[in-house]
Amino acid sequence: MDRTENEEYIIGCICLLSNKIIKFGDQMLPDITFRQWFLLLMISKMGENEKNINSIAEFTGTTRQNVKKLLTPLERKGYVVIGKSDSDARALKVELTEKAYRYFEENAETAAAETDRLFSSFSDGEIGSLSKNLSKLLGTFED
Repeated sequence: MDRTENEEYIIGCICLLSNKIIKFGDQMLPDITFRQWFLLLMISKMGENEKNINSIAEFTGTTRQNVKKLLTPLERKGYVVIGKSDSDARALKVELTEKAYRYFEENAETAAAETDRLFSSFSDGEIGSLSKNLSKLLGTFED
């Protein structure tokens, strides 16, 4: 394959992997979808500043509408509280609830075991290289 064919193959693989990882995660996690879990995880990584729908969308690289669509059922299930922002009357702040943090704790062992299983055919060096190269690829979108 030439470079263009390899690049097209890589993009295709990433798209297929995305779908397969979502399916894998949906089967592994109880009560919420993989995408909802990932959103909760990203919110938990955002730091101490007030989180609002716009800042979450920017942090996760998606749209405000996608974030809102994922948050609505999470609010109904008690994983987040959505309310008026303290600093911007037009914004909706988002806070993780104790239930969300308990969910992370209760499912951490299963998630770690399944993730280990997923990457079991990779050496530590291959994992390091893959991580480095994916980070490099992701970085091209931040320029």
